[in-house]
Amino acid sequence: METPSDQSTLTLTLRHPVATFLYQATKPRIRLDGVDLETSGWGVQRIPITPGEHRLDVWVPYVIPRRAGRARRNITVADGQDLALEYMAPTMTFARGSLAAPGVQASRGYSTVMVFNIIAVVVVVAALIALALT
Repeated sequence: METPSDQSTLTLTLRHPVATFLYQATKPRIRLDGVDLETSGWGVQRIPITPGEHRLDVWVPYVIPRRAGRARRNITVADGQDLALEYMAPTMTFARGSLAAPGVQASRGYSTVMVFNIIAVVVVVAALIALALT
């Protein structure tokens, strides 16, 4: 029988970039050692975990790809430890998610999306100027 000190906690914060509002339509998925866990959605998840080594997978169900923003990390949890990690979904669904210490996660694909946005704005402005000159 486990004593209370044998129980540890994984505090996993699930985040997505503000601009990716479509992620709100679904819940991220968590798999610990090959077992799918229930989540309450985006935000902080407190997961009881036994001390030792574990494999943690996080992703967001999506149309294409089926598992957007996949992130995997091997973790080691000490007896009675509260291990804090943060998952950040990517800006582009084909990019990988980020899973590491809280506060240092950045969304992958953000700069690529911004470059495409700038190109689109330049093309629209150039088309408007061309129309105005003709």
